[in-house]
Amino acid sequence: MKKWIISIALLVIASFIGLSIYGYQLIREPLKENYNLAEQYTLENNLLQTIEEVEYYHGTEAYYVVYGNDAEGDSSVVWVANDFDGHDVRKADEGIDEERVRSIVEAEHNVKSIQRIRLGYERNLPTYEVTFIDEQDRQSYFYVTFEDGTFMKRYHLNRD
Repeated sequence: MKKWIISIALLVIASFIGLSIYGYQLIREPLKENYNLAEQYTLENNLLQTIEEVEYYHGTEAYYVVYGNDAEGDSSVVWVANDFDGHDVRKADEGIDEERVRSIVEAEHNVKSIQRIRLGYERNLPTYEVTFIDEQDRQSYFYVTFEDGTFMKRYHLNRD
């Protein structure tokens, strides 16, 4: 009897794990398809020659951020609108790099730890979004322009 209970418990656990994995993949599938569409849009419009990575940014509006090299071989970034009806292209060296963004945030705030620095798009401008934990143990978001690091906005969330 004890073996039956253990067998059934293991079967239930395995089924739960399997269904969870399947559900996660099912939910992520449209995003993966849109990554491919963003790549296709970028290549078909000759915005980049090669693509290295695609990320999804969802701020005020959603954008696909496509990293790669342009026809001259320069490292470039393309921000593709979520509905694929517009884009913005910049060479990577037209903007500040992540280290400069890090130094701007650390100079402005008492940063406990930076969690992530990523490119986004706000107010029709390429931006950096910095996610960090401040000294008051709050989840914080800080936005600066890609071009020169000009402050755009910030907000803090208590982690209670």
